[in-house]
Amino acid sequence: MVSAVHSETILNNWPLAAVTVARRVAESVRIRKSSMVRDANRAKMMAETLPPQRTFERLHERSCHRLWGYAFLLWLMMSTASYSQPTSDSQSTWVIALHGGAGALPRSLPPEVVARYRNSLDRALQCGIDVLSKGGKSLDAVTATVVALENDPMFNAGRGAVFNARGFHELDASIMDGQTLEGGGVAGLQRIRNPILAARLVMDDSHHVLISGEEADAFAENGGCATVEQSYYYTEKRWQQLQRALPLMKLDPLSSPAYPIPTDLGPDNNPEGDTGETVGCVALDVHGNLAAATSTGGRTAKRFGRIGDSPILGAGTYADNNTAAISGTGIGEEYIRHSIAARVSLRMELANNTLEEACKNCLEQVLRPNDGGLIAVDYEGNLFLGTNTPTMSRAWAHSDGRRECAIWDEPLLPKSN
Repeated sequence: MVSAVHSETILNNWPLAAVTVARRVAESVRIRKSSMVRDANRAKMMAETLPPQRTFERLHERSCHRLWGYAFLLWLMMSTASYSQPTSDSQSTWVIALHGGAGALPRSLPPEVVARYRNSLDRALQCGIDVLSKGGKSLDAVTATVVALENDPMFNAGRGAVFNARGFHELDASIMDGQTLEGGGVAGLQRIRNPILAARLVMDDSHHVLISGEEADAFAENGGCATVEQSYYYTEKRWQQLQRALPLMKLDPLSSPAYPIPTDLGPDNNPEGDTGETVGCVALDVHGNLAAATSTGGRTAKRFGRIGDSPILGAGTYADNNTAAISGTGIGEEYIRHSIAARVSLRMELANNTLEEACKNCLEQVLRPNDGGLIAVDYEGNLFLGTNTPTMSRAWAHSDGRRECAIWDEPLLPKSN
């Protein structure tokens, strides 16, 4: 069966083949015209030197050779045209998956927190579905999904980002296009509402792959990304997490954040229970193109200037149409050391691993227990959602109607298509 990626490759290359055939046909016609004159001369010469029957046989033989040549060119053109059309599967299949971070969410979370958490995952998933179901691009689907997660204070990305050791927020994100291997990342943002849009801007409108710090903020703002004050990222639960983490890390306690606490926190600022972590999304669209995106606030009480895996292509994010799209969540330093996202792709390409084999190798043989998790989709639409931590919130959907959302161990890994 011709895969979606293979069909796309043929579709992209068939005009070149058609031009080549057309040139050959034109050349044959030109040669045919010039040969008509030569044939006439040869016929006259043969008539003078050969018996009539032998002359007829020689001309008949030459004509048959030309007819076979024209028949072959016609077959080549028809074959090229037929193979240039993608299969019906590649025109209709799309797949999307997201994660809200790996960790150890307690099952004792209040039911209303769990319900709100599931609703957040489902709403974000729907944003990606809305793009893919209308024939949209995987890049736009993962962007829309991560934007929704960044806007939700339940997650450690955008609105709900954790605090660093100095009491403020630094945000990272990246995105990658599996069709072109183009990508963009931003690190250490302090005033951009949606870091994933800044990462997309780096990919689309710069010659770079990764920009960090104040220049990343300035670049994103100049490119039209919405800006916010640091207080926009404040959530009570993240502040309490910092208060608990500082003494454990033998760091000086802070009496207040590095900015005034906002007074209009709203009902979503419930301090009860630790919830989401780093967010990410992977998708395959109906055009056979893969994309991946990841966004995070990093680690609670991290050192100012620390950069994890989320903004780094090959560490926390990777996409290649020949293999898979991958987004990671966990201890960023380990994902950087082992190039986890790229390792999945390379194992598929060089070791002939399936998607599941490559992901499990990373989680079970390379990373340590409790280091984190992965979501991935390959070029055939097979999914992997797994972790070596107690929990990883996740959701996924397929164009055939399947759709799931989970926080703990239900459902298990989706079956391969």
